[in-house]
Amino acid sequence: QTGCGKSFTMEGIPDPPEHKGITPRSFEHIFNEVAVRTSTQFLVRASYLEIYNEQIRDLLSANHLVSLDLREDPDKGVFVHNLSKHDVHSAAELVRLMARGTANRAVGATAMNADSSRSHSIFTVYVEMAEQSTGADGKEHIRAGKLNLVDLAGSERQSKTQAEGTRL
Repeated sequence: QTGCGKSFTMEGIPDPPEHKGITPRSFEHIFNEVAVRTSTQFLVRASYLEIYNEQIRDLLSANHLVSLDLREDPDKGVFVHNLSKHDVHSAAELVRLMARGTANRAVGATAMNADSSRSHSIFTVYVEMAEQSTGADGKEHIRAGKLNLVDLAGSERQSKTQAEGTRL
């Protein structure tokens, strides 16, 4: 499955615009919605992790080589302990943040792909919105959601890729 376009489908290229991937299109969609909802307050944050050799790493951390732990909480569910979350205010900021993290991903050349992703990655966008109720109570209502954008590592037979050592 190496070289079949998984990463290209997710990321694409910025120009021409029709070649943008799912991820930058999602960023644009989120901030287009934020722009038209003028009576609603938004908080948008992002995190970026990779799973490489059964280790979880924060691609946006100053020390992205430190392994993080999965934890479980009755209220939060399963989460990555100490994963950094970054406030963002535009689609362009999200693209820059993703580029910064992508530079920290584990990649390696194989016989089938010169720049093959050797890790799974998850770029998560967290959106919280607060709006005043138009009903009798007049209370503020907060809703939260998250979008996980996943790029899977290449998966292929070792004999075809000629990968060895840590690339395998």
